[in-house]
Amino acid sequence: MNDHDFDRAIQLQADDSLDLSAPSGGLATMRYLAHTSEPYWNAISPFGGTTVALVLNAILQHPQRLGDPLAMTVNFAGPIQKGPMLVEVSPIRTGRSTQHWAMSIRQQGDDSPLLTGTAVFAVRRDTWSDSESRMPAAPPPETLERQTPPANVPFLERYAMRYVDSHPLQGGDSSLTQCWISDLPPRPVDFPSLAAYCDSFAPRLFVRKGAPRPISTVSLSINFHIDGEALANEQCLAAFGRSRANGFYRGYYDQEAVLWSPRGSLLATTHQMVWFRD
Repeated sequence: MNDHDFDRAIQLQADDSLDLSAPSGGLATMRYLAHTSEPYWNAISPFGGTTVALVLNAILQHPQRLGDPLAMTVNFAGPIQKGPMLVEVSPIRTGRSTQHWAMSIRQQGDDSPLLTGTAVFAVRRDTWSDSESRMPAAPPPETLERQTPPANVPFLERYAMRYVDSHPLQGGDSSLTQCWISDLPPRPVDFPSLAAYCDSFAPRLFVRKGAPRPISTVSLSINFHIDGEALANEQCLAAFGRSRANGFYRGYYDQEAVLWSPRGSLLATTHQMVWFRD
């Protein structure tokens, strides 16, 4: 799958310049070299979804990783510039079924991390299961037109957003939108791409105001409701998403979303806080 622009965007190379190996039986910090992606560039910075996918991919590649992603939170502490990045992931504590991680991104010339975050991975077990959040009725994605992306936002050219009930810049009293999301060209949905989908929704401020405004995501959290085996068995090339805000207050607003597979399986829920200037 490395011939896809998304896979190149989250590509990592182990950094051997510093020995961060753990004592015998311990947990090792891993450092990876990465690079910002031109195809997944946003208006003035990297697409946040790709950045989240990058740090998630670093944990997925760690030799001591336990299980599959359960939850993660990333904090965008500063603007990432075009060029090389240093990704660091550290397993903090491992139990019988859960493993806790810390992660960061740095760039040369800046003493402070530009991204910080935590993640929890887990080994799931057979239990009673149910999903209270059920996918709304929606026409198949192939019956809907792709929303024409705005100019000068390269990453949106890499997605097909097909809205079922509204225009993403509709304006009005509600920020609720529902849409199909898929990669261009098509790519099977896995954990990194699912994480990126969680940040692909039109900013809720744009939906309410009917036009773009200056914004910046401050913190983004994702809960995964499926394990790796089940996600692979879904064999999905798209996800259905519903997104809305709860409140806009004094320069910040929240944005939440739910993602389902085409079969209706609950994949992920996500929540973020966003700075804005009106």
